[in-house]
Amino acid sequence: MEHLIASAHDIVSIDLTRYGFSETFFPLRTSPPTNPIDHIICIGWLAKSRRFVQVYLKLGCPIPPTSPKCALYHTGVADTWSDCFVDRMHDFENLNNTEKESNAEKSILEPPIDLASDNSFNVFM
Repeated sequence: MEHLIASAHDIVSIDLTRYGFSETFFPLRTSPPTNPIDHIICIGWLAKSRRFVQVYLKLGCPIPPTSPKCALYHTGVADTWSDCFVDRMHDFENLNNTEKESNAEKSILEPPIDLASDNSFNVFM
């Protein structure tokens, strides 16, 4: 669906989710304008309420990597869309890796959960 938004409106469409499925989508058939940074829309998924919301990004903030589908279906004219955003995508990956390392360190300190002794799961039996 994000490809449709990006291509129909000739903008960069960013899909943000909480658990690592965030992607950036570029128009598939057009070349970027002189300042593609001004042509971004970001949509966030709120899982608990099952809603999409528009997210307003700060100038220069990290953005998720390009969707693999962009590489498969774009035309040669659209090749240069991602060039302006490579540094921001790299920053996003660095933040993501830092968070994963931090979570791994925290999980080492936590004791394992013993599901056999936990009575809260009896409602499912």
